[in-house]
Amino acid sequence: MGFFRKLYLFFVFRKKLLKIETDLKIQFNIRVDNIYRLYTVLNIPTDIVDEPYNLRRSDIDSLSRNYIAEFNYRMSEFLNQRGLTELYRIYDMEKVDKYSYLLVFGFSLLDTRRMANYLLFFWLPLFVLSFISLLIYIIIQ
Repeated sequence: MGFFRKLYLFFVFRKKLLKIETDLKIQFNIRVDNIYRLYTVLNIPTDIVDEPYNLRRSDIDSLSRNYIAEFNYRMSEFLNQRGLTELYRIYDMEKVDKYSYLLVFGFSLLDTRRMANYLLFFWLPLFVLSFISLLIYIIIQ
């Protein structure tokens, strides 16, 4: 798949994501950042984990993985119903606390963080320097 096709699909992803942003916030407590990644901190309910003194750490992690898999399934169904099938993936799943996990979803065909950094730190300074050079050239002439 070519770059321009991926870019087109990113703008489709962005457009549909902006339409459902409030629904995501209400139903799943998911927020959308400036580069259109979806993120949330998923807290594992204490009723799932019985007695913390009787469970080993591996048992807690296993119960947590099941809860996260259920959350991912519900969210995937929601996003697929809204027309985002195969346009998203999990970027990162990081354990924040004993019962908290940071989940980051994003566009599946491009790494939006890398693309934003590339635009911000390479093309934008290059454009600004070119514009300043052009202004200096015009003033000197």
